[in-house]
Amino acid sequence: MGAQARVGEGPLPRTGSGIVGAGLASALLFSLAYLVPVLALVSTLAPVPLTVHRLSRGFGNGVLGALFAVAIVTWLFSPARALAFLVVLVLPGMLIGEAVARGRGLRRGAAWAFLVLAGEVAAALLFAGPRMAQGVLEPIEEWRSPRFLADMRTRLPAESVEQFAEQAAAFHSAMQVVYPGAFFVLAAAMVLVNAALVRAYLARRDPGWLEGSEFEGLRMSLLLPIVFVLGGAMVAFVPLRNVGYNVVLVTAFFFAVQGLAVVAYYAHRLAGPPFLRAGLLILVLLNPWAPQILALLGLFDTWADFRRWADPPAPEGD
Repeated sequence: MGAQARVGEGPLPRTGSGIVGAGLASALLFSLAYLVPVLALVSTLAPVPLTVHRLSRGFGNGVLGALFAVAIVTWLFSPARALAFLVVLVLPGMLIGEAVARGRGLRRGAAWAFLVLAGEVAAALLFAGPRMAQGVLEPIEEWRSPRFLADMRTRLPAESVEQFAEQAAAFHSAMQVVYPGAFFVLAAAMVLVNAALVRAYLARRDPGWLEGSEFEGLRMSLLLPIVFVLGGAMVAFVPLRNVGYNVVLVTAFFFAVQGLAVVAYYAHRLAGPPFLRAGLLILVLLNPWAPQILALLGLFDTWADFRRWADPPAPEGD
């Protein structure tokens, strides 16, 4: 008797073809950053095929798929880039899959992945902080260069160009201070997007892997508001001001994630097709004030628990 397919799936492919397919898909996504620089952000999705492959084919096949992807990247680029691919993308993705497969839940897997990435970011900042700062600031300096602004003046009104130059200067000044926190935020955002794609896949193909609402029930620790307040206090103390700004940035991002979970909780309970609920979330994120609104929503949700108002009242006597 052959292997039985899961509910909602076709016949299981051969193991070898699954390893090759997952490895090729992951390596291709990673390569987009170098082949088409405009699609650099898409390369952060490289762990998704490997995570899905690990869940559907088991730990051993998942490891083989990851090693195959690393071998392809080594062949296409260099061992150094393959090592970065392994530790920055493959390892966090495999941790997400491992947590789900062992019944620990998608949220805990995402937390494991972020902790690993946060440790890597901290080590990189410790040993190569100035180089990382230069990599962040150089593109912004290009936006402020006379050549770039002169090219913009040939296509846009002078007032718009001057406004852009002022905003670029302000952004440059801010990133000089908060670039360490920005790397931690980028790591958290990458984990969040990968976990969301894995959740979307499992919700459609095999929802048995998921534990309840997962992301919609996300609530941060009560320690986070304390850290946020301490960061604000550091801002008022000049010697620790730069550290305070970074602490405020990172904690505000996590509050925004909790605020987005609240919005998703309400959107999921709307009477309407899935594309309507997805459209509502997209409209919220496209709002220019979305980061501030979501961060405040997440902060006050720590005490107010806004999601309880969306639940139907319990029957009398319960």
